[in-house]
Amino acid sequence: MFPRELLLELHDDMLRGQVLADGVAGTIRFDCPLPALTCKAGMPLEKEPLADLIGDLLVRDSLLEAFVMVALPAPAVLWRVVEWPRGTPLPEDPLEAVRELDAAQLRLPFTLADAVIDVQPVDGDTPSLLVAASRRDLVEAWIEVFTLAGTQLERMAPAQSCEFLGLQSLLNQMASCDLVGLLSPHDGVTRLTLFRDGLPRFERSFAVTGATLVAELSRALAFYRCSDPSARDLRLLHSGELPEAEAIAEALGVALEPVAAAPFDSLILRGLASLEEAR
Repeated sequence: MFPRELLLELHDDMLRGQVLADGVAGTIRFDCPLPALTCKAGMPLEKEPLADLIGDLLVRDSLLEAFVMVALPAPAVLWRVVEWPRGTPLPEDPLEAVRELDAAQLRLPFTLADAVIDVQPVDGDTPSLLVAASRRDLVEAWIEVFTLAGTQLERMAPAQSCEFLGLQSLLNQMASCDLVGLLSPHDGVTRLTLFRDGLPRFERSFAVTGATLVAELSRALAFYRCSDPSARDLRLLHSGELPEAEAIAEALGVALEPVAAAPFDSLILRGLASLEEAR
């Protein structure tokens, strides 16, 4: 019997997969490195070799009939928080409401007509929409890869949205003034996302390592605190191998906590699975 879903996490330098069977994380899983320049900034450059690799993995593990759910690489996606006026209910059609916004308001480097958009309503004192946007040609390129691979592609989601969903239970436990930082290291880049009051508030990526990374992180946190003086205690998480963890903890005076994603192999896969649970 074939498992019902395959969760796939994409990066420029690797792909990770794990089966989801009847809503439970399965034992079939793989981590596969990708040759340099197969993907760049989230865009698949070598579509046919990528499709061959994905197809071979699915054949090897008898997954050709599985429905495939994919987390797009983080560099492929930009996300924004759109706060709705207090006292005004969120729109019945959030996607249409976002498409009617001025693109300059979202600070996107492409037009909304050229974008594929994902919108998640977020309840709170100030109702908000969490908007993730990707260039249409990039999303279509990945769809072509999975079509060539012969997969049954069911869903594509932003890596950032998956991380957000994977952290939801922790964020719900935090006070509104508490600051939660997530460090996501991959492919030579460490991405910092700061959450407060249940929403992502700040994101920055650092293509540096060692003492330079420690200094850049310290500056970024200081900058954010200046712009949001109501933020108080900091809880700092990391979702991957981070050689600078000890130095960062010493510089910031806060312990770094690995994200516990079990039974899934990563925070992104855990969030991707939760999309299926919520459906």
